[in-house]
Amino acid sequence: MASLKDQVDDLQSTVGEARQILEDAYTPEATRADLVTAVSEAIAALSDEDEGDEDDDQDDDTD
Repeated sequence: MASLKDQVDDLQSTVGEARQILEDAYTPEATRADLVTAVSEAIAALSDEDEGDEDDDQDDDTD
């Protein structure tokens, strides 16, 4: 099992990735489609991490 520090580091990395995706897209020349794509990618980055946590919780319940 990962330590609390490792978990916090992973979460910070995931949030940082989502933030970078959104910051890169947030430009005056960005189209609506560009922004929708960026939001979708940011959600996916955050969801991938959340799904892993849910799987871990389910595994803990079966032990």
